[in-house]
Amino acid sequence: MSERVILALVQCPGWGRECPPYALACLSAYARREGFEVSCFDLNNSFREGSAAYRAMWDDKDYYSFWENQSRLEALIRDNGPLLESFVDRITACGARVVGFSTHTTSFLVSLEVARRLKARDPSLIVLFGGPQCSRAQAGLPLAAEPCVDAVVVGEGEVTLVEILRSLENGRGLRPLPGMIMKVGGRVQDCGDRELIADLDTLPIPDYSDFDEDIKTGRYNSPDRLDIFESRGCVRTCHFCSEWQFWRRFRSMSGERIFQEVREQIERYPQVDHFYFIGSLLNGSMKTLERFCDLMIESGLKVRWEGQAIVNPGMDERMLAKMAKAGCEWLGFGIESGSERLRWTMNKKFTNENAFKTLKAAHEAGIRSQINIMFGLPTETREDFEQTLRFLARVRPHIETVLASQSFSVLDKGTEPQVHPERFGIRGEEHHLFWSSNQGENDYPERFRRYEEFCKLAIELGVPETSGVLLRKPDKWQLLGEYYQSAGEFVRAIGCFRRSLRLESKNRTVMENLALCYEAAGRPDRALACRGQGAAPRSIQLEPAAAAA
Repeated sequence: MSERVILALVQCPGWGRECPPYALACLSAYARREGFEVSCFDLNNSFREGSAAYRAMWDDKDYYSFWENQSRLEALIRDNGPLLESFVDRITACGARVVGFSTHTTSFLVSLEVARRLKARDPSLIVLFGGPQCSRAQAGLPLAAEPCVDAVVVGEGEVTLVEILRSLENGRGLRPLPGMIMKVGGRVQDCGDRELIADLDTLPIPDYSDFDEDIKTGRYNSPDRLDIFESRGCVRTCHFCSEWQFWRRFRSMSGERIFQEVREQIERYPQVDHFYFIGSLLNGSMKTLERFCDLMIESGLKVRWEGQAIVNPGMDERMLAKMAKAGCEWLGFGIESGSERLRWTMNKKFTNENAFKTLKAAHEAGIRSQINIMFGLPTETREDFEQTLRFLARVRPHIETVLASQSFSVLDKGTEPQVHPERFGIRGEEHHLFWSSNQGENDYPERFRRYEEFCKLAIELGVPETSGVLLRKPDKWQLLGEYYQSAGEFVRAIGCFRRSLRLESKNRTVMENLALCYEAAGRPDRALACRGQGAAPRSIQLEPAAAAA
């Protein structure tokens, strides 16, 4: 016997606020085309508006580490209990039987809290988790084991989600399907991969109807912007990157399909004239890109667009001039390092001359460019880093901004350096930030020093202090304290945490870590004093800080 199944799709904090969440618009459009009723909830945007005390955590991207800190998020949740309950009220009021959460590294902890509250309110609800955080290499298996999660959708979710809804609608219940991880008989079962959507042109135009009022009233940071997910995957397989593994194979919409989406969205939302291509790269298929540009030029539409790109010889002076004429205003290039040797070691193969010519040609075409830089990639030497400094000085006249990675170089789960650390001379690969290579020369404090040296040069060269380029990282001493704490160097960790309390913020996480370090250093009296101070009022007596790197 069939029954009506209503789906709720939820985006929890933390996430960007430039425009409505694209994943929800894509999934809702697909499910609605297949005949299901859907309600979308951007709790991320609502949470930011309803929690004035924490608003800076959304507004200042330099506080990105806040969203990966469990104890700080527990404080956010504790301080906003009524707000969270109001979100649960809104979701349950729509009559949904299935609630799906789009999760990322920064959003899965709050998603779990909302899911727990939903289950407490109505244990019969089916809770699904999906998104990048649900890949097998990230947290797909442990998330599927959570009592409040009924199943995890692995990889692209459209087809799997609809099959789940059909199974429930037809009375077959939640059952194992390809593309899922779920509990079966009390044990977590991986149901295998689902076949990829081969033709992205068959996907419906994303449906932003649940966000109409928010778009029209300008409740997002960029009220004139919408996103386009024009491709999935990447034509390159850089060793440090996990994104191409998530999508498994590169696929792109046709130029006609991308143009159709632009045209239809500006018809629905006349105030929108700005599109961001959120695929890994907008020039993975030069044929597609050129066809899109030709259609834009022929149409006469006055639309601005931008996105990430790779250094590709096919994107030459002629092509960049055409892109600019078609409305391209900005490109971000994943340069990562000025060392060709290091890039090739990371399977990122292009020459510095290729990159220089591309950046120069983009500048001459009137397209603003950004280069993305990482610090201390596995095997990076001091000479490699100095080549990055020289590369920055050379290309500075042709670029507008730099994205300086504030996590420096992360060992993502499932990447080559994390799976095969011996090939890269890596030690401590179990921690995504605090690993080392080059016999310990390239460790976390050294990567921090290189980041700061790079930022200093960038600012001297007139690069804007934005996108991670900072004179002072706002959580420097907390992060260094956590590093030394993990390394068992408790005296140095104490010095860093005390500086964090004086110079950064007096948060509970730092106080608790400081207490743990005092205990480990044989100072239980100090540990007790820290815990007694709670949120660390300014009256706490601090000893002179120990030397820190």
